[in-house]
Amino acid sequence: MCGRYTLTITDIAALAKAWGAEVDALLQAGWRPRFNVAPGHRVPLLTADHGARRLGLASFGLPAPRGGLLLNARTETAAKKPTFRDALARSRAAVPVDGFYEWEGPPSARRPSWFHRADGAPFLLAALAVPGPDGTTGFAIMTTEAVEPVRRLHDRMPVILSGDQVDGWLAEGPPPPLHEPVPGWLSARPVSPRVNSPRVDDAACLDPPPPPVPPPQLSLF
Repeated sequence: MCGRYTLTITDIAALAKAWGAEVDALLQAGWRPRFNVAPGHRVPLLTADHGARRLGLASFGLPAPRGGLLLNARTETAAKKPTFRDALARSRAAVPVDGFYEWEGPPSARRPSWFHRADGAPFLLAALAVPGPDGTTGFAIMTTEAVEPVRRLHDRMPVILSGDQVDGWLAEGPPPPLHEPVPGWLSARPVSPRVNSPRVDDAACLDPPPPPVPPPQLSLF
């Protein structure tokens, strides 16, 4: 699963240029680094129309038939699901990120880890974009079987697009095959439990976790 992620770069126009895209004026005017993107947030999404790439705003998540949001689409079954089938054929997209979160531990004490490139550079996740009835676009992130180091915490991970896959994934027509994830391509480190709350979105989310609290000493007298 991929339900929270980061995009901490400061210059969104430079990022769009690096991927050969025009940046939406509304996105550029209101951009700030994001340290805890959560479902429902409006965030950058890379799309292409007749080969022209655009980095614009879209909402993370697609409306679910029974309420709530669908955040992920499994690569193994997306083509068979009515919610994802048309988008897989006609409106594929990519999500710029520089890391994503997974958790371990019980619900009362969830311990987050941040998965990212060792050099800190942003990368693209495969996604499916669906226009909503109100004219806004929503998206779901494609997932596949996890490899290390993600597999230590979760059996699924987002599909990371390599440089030679981006053109084919964003192009019109049948979806291209997606490469298997490369074990060890990502680095991981534990981060602050501040990120557990979707209402918190600041640089302190990536701080190291606090040291464990030692158990109280029992007095003999």
